[in-house]
Amino acid sequence: MAGALLGTFVGDALGMPYEGLSAAAVPSRLEMVEARRGRGTYTDDTEMMIVLAESLLEHGCVNEERLAQAFLERCDPTRGYGAGTLQVLALWRQGVPVDAAARRLFDGEGSLGNGAAMRIAPIAVLFADSPDELHAQAERSARLTHAHPLAVDAAIVQAAAIAAALRGEDILAAGRTAATRSAMRGRLDQAAALLGSDIGPAAVGELLGNSATGHESVPTAMFAAASHTGFEEAVSFAVRCGGDTDTLGAMAGALAGAAFGSTSIPARWLDALENGHRGRRYVERLVGALLAATAVPQ
Repeated sequence: MAGALLGTFVGDALGMPYEGLSAAAVPSRLEMVEARRGRGTYTDDTEMMIVLAESLLEHGCVNEERLAQAFLERCDPTRGYGAGTLQVLALWRQGVPVDAAARRLFDGEGSLGNGAAMRIAPIAVLFADSPDELHAQAERSARLTHAHPLAVDAAIVQAAAIAAALRGEDILAAGRTAATRSAMRGRLDQAAALLGSDIGPAAVGELLGNSATGHESVPTAMFAAASHTGFEEAVSFAVRCGGDTDTLGAMAGALAGAAFGSTSIPARWLDALENGHRGRRYVERLVGALLAATAVPQ
């Protein structure tokens, strides 16, 4: 469980300096480097993950009204929030109902983005042993900001895969079972077919996707975690796919951290994480609180 949350943070911070670059422009060996907010700092991916974890601990489930308010209160635009999420937050401030704002984007179709999937680790941790509840809570969290069916599907699939990793199960198979959309299932089938090959990150980014859309990034992060036997290798591979590198790193980090545990995360990366208000030590305390909450029947 610590690995899932800390892995999100580490992968996010590791990938952030290379966001938007091609795979060829990302170094072959990755370390925490100075970026727009300093070395080892997180983006909206981890900030929203922290807010979601706090809300789950307070309410025991996704309380849409309270979670929306928490997102509004905690949003730091300098963390690199996506345009769609910022639009949703602006609509909430204008008084648009919490359950209606996300559906106003993109001519009523909602955002295709991976913003709901990138933050989903706390739901996977809390409901890992309750698949139906995990699905329901992941969907509720996703629809709050990302109403498009593919974005919702991406969040559900990522949550199911993290939960499977926590249980020591096949993450690609779990994601394939949880997927409800053919676009997602097709890319997960592609990912499974690539296992055991010597394909590089640039080619994976081209085949499975490295964009900020859910169905073009979640399968890539899942492949990175499923095709490697260690945290560093999995997360480095995901970031080296290029494109939306911070979110690919965050999602692969959640999966690899869940699969291999927090002790698999390189100490030099953990030590480099920002540790101010709601920094590394705070995330570790959230893990402890979530662990205690899983002992209570849902």
